[in-house]
Amino acid sequence: MFLVNFVYDDEELLEPYEWQDDDCYEEFYYLPIYRVTLEQLHDFIYAQMSLSNKEDSCFIVGDGHYSVVIEIKDQRISRRGTVSYVQRDMINHIVMSLGFTYFDYRIIEEAYEKEFGLTREERMKKICIEEVIDEIFVVHYELFLELCDQLNIKEEGPSEQYLALKHKIDKGYSSLHELLYKELIQKR
Repeated sequence: MFLVNFVYDDEELLEPYEWQDDDCYEEFYYLPIYRVTLEQLHDFIYAQMSLSNKEDSCFIVGDGHYSVVIEIKDQRISRRGTVSYVQRDMINHIVMSLGFTYFDYRIIEEAYEKEFGLTREERMKKICIEEVIDEIFVVHYELFLELCDQLNIKEEGPSEQYLALKHKIDKGYSSLHELLYKELIQKR
């Protein structure tokens, strides 16, 4: 039996350490398992795609190191899901005994890769920070300059300052992210 935590196609997969009681769980007694290349697995995880000749179904794709549950509706990925670490280890063991399966699909749009290691709340805060920085750069430029001055960003020109600020918050989640969240979002 597989316990799957599903998210819709436009949402990020949730790793088991991020699962919460109100998530969308479903149990399956059987799911077909397919071994795919790393490139195809990447597409299944990060792309909106149209699969040719694939009827509505649920199945697992994996490369032997990582696996994801896929739900197809109307020849498109409707939802993606993850399983527990124990189930993932079992699936990876099975995947390594299978030959490769090649799916015929067309990528409609590709999403950004998820930054692993952050909690759900940290990722959401980080997304808010990035959106607000984009907004103040375009709409409230004086506030943007003030923020750069406070963070000791002294690059020449607005574009360079913007890129330097984005670079500071690009990886991880630190006290800088928390400070920016409190200053730019909570105080609004």
